[in-house]
Amino acid sequence: MPLRPNMQPQEFLEIFLRRKWPIVFSILFILFGASVYCVVTPEMFKSSTTILVVPQRVPENYVKSTISVRIEDRLATIQQQVLSRTRLTAVMDELGLFKEARKKQPVEEVVGMMRKRIAIEVRHNDAFTLSFIHENRQTAMLTASRLASFFIDENLKAREQQAVGTADFLESQLDDTKKKLEAQEERVRKYKTAYMGELPQQLQANLQMMSRLQDQLRANADATRTAQDRKMLMESQIGTLETQVNAMEAQARAAAARNSNPDKSESFAAEPVSSSDPAAPYLPDLNAKKAQLANLSTKYTDRYPEIRRLKDEIAQLEKSVAEARGAVPSSAATPAASAKPGRSKSFPGGMQASPFGKEREEIRRLRTVATGIDLELQSLKKERIEIQKNINAIELRVDRSPKREQEMISLTRDYDNLKKSYDDLLKKKLDADVSQNLEKRQKGEQFQILDPANLPEEPFIPNRPKVFGIAVLAALLIGFGGAIGLEMIDPSVRGTKEFRHFSEIPILASIPSIHDKAYARKVGRRRAAVFGGLITFTTAVTVFLLVYGDKVRTILQGAR
Repeated sequence: MPLRPNMQPQEFLEIFLRRKWPIVFSILFILFGASVYCVVTPEMFKSSTTILVVPQRVPENYVKSTISVRIEDRLATIQQQVLSRTRLTAVMDELGLFKEARKKQPVEEVVGMMRKRIAIEVRHNDAFTLSFIHENRQTAMLTASRLASFFIDENLKAREQQAVGTADFLESQLDDTKKKLEAQEERVRKYKTAYMGELPQQLQANLQMMSRLQDQLRANADATRTAQDRKMLMESQIGTLETQVNAMEAQARAAAARNSNPDKSESFAAEPVSSSDPAAPYLPDLNAKKAQLANLSTKYTDRYPEIRRLKDEIAQLEKSVAEARGAVPSSAATPAASAKPGRSKSFPGGMQASPFGKEREEIRRLRTVATGIDLELQSLKKERIEIQKNINAIELRVDRSPKREQEMISLTRDYDNLKKSYDDLLKKKLDADVSQNLEKRQKGEQFQILDPANLPEEPFIPNRPKVFGIAVLAALLIGFGGAIGLEMIDPSVRGTKEFRHFSEIPILASIPSIHDKAYARKVGRRRAAVFGGLITFTTAVTVFLLVYGDKVRTILQGAR
């Protein structure tokens, strides 16, 4: 009958009772099929081992590992290495796996079949599980254990190779950078050698040197002026002495002339000058005035004003000389005064001394000093030229410093970049060497078996509880769901109660079911189908038990 929205549970029960045989046969055949599957399917045992990722034993604050690959990525790489055809073939040869299949099938297919039986599951970030499925539980355990050993060995090799590869790469980069750095250092060295003194870092030194040279130039100018003043003084003294000597010589000549003609003029003898004489400061002036007086007396008379003045001055100087000597000029006469005028003093051997020898000697000494001053002036001039030359050279260096500074900036920038890169690579290389040593000593991150491969007690395939659970759910769904479905497609209305739900026409009478031949045939077919189903099910169960009885008993005993 068509279903209604407000059907009562009793009405559903009536439907299930009316469709009881389809429900029963659906449940029986589905459960029987599950049973056959659980018995016929070959048992496959799964052995699992848990591998723990042990962190680095040395704190990373002290030694930082160069291997920063995540466990998932590293595991994928190791998985490819372990599951390679060479590795799996070695495991199959070692444990005797798939002997029959290897005889009948190519190696690639057998290796692919073995790969499908290997499962790797990552747990969080510090562990993963490796499992292997095989018909023999002992073989499954041994294979899982062997594959775990391969994983641990490959991880150690992979980490060590990666650490060595990193160190080798950094070493090659360090060598290349070192060569470039040395070449740049050589260019900088050649540049500094070629332009020594013009470099920007020498600018302050050049300025200080130029300041010192300028000070030396000023000192040289002062020394030159001083020497020139001294030379002028020497020349003045030489001129004065020469004038005095000439005057005294003239006086001597005049005295000699008067001696030869005493009536014509008065004799004025020049007194010799001695350094021990107390009147020595007055004698040069006295002799000079006497010589001048003698010279004027040849031209003028005694009444000439200049002659009178000179006589008064000579008298005054003679008085000063007498006072200095402690005697009156008229009563004291020197040996030179008692001598005859115009004659020189005699010396042993017939030699005569010049009356102006000391003055001549002084003139020669002054001229020697003047010559020394000239040499000094020449030396100062050479020094001034050299200082000016050095100042010009330093000024040229200072003028070129900005250009050299720009060139040095370009050179040093490349050098600094290379030096920074070299220092960075050197630090990384040292860290890589330490990390490499860490991996060789197996102090880095490692794989460690946390749970060894277990010996499975229950088969992984088929999973009988799971299969039967699914079978029961499917049987109930198909049985009862099928009954509801059949009822929905059946348009028959059974009884007055169902009729009242579809029509408001009052029911006057009801006709019972007529059991004619067609009805009898229909009931017979239904019974035959039921009995046929029962017989078929019984036969199938009997044959199944006869064929797989021992295995069923083994399974049942294992379940107990």
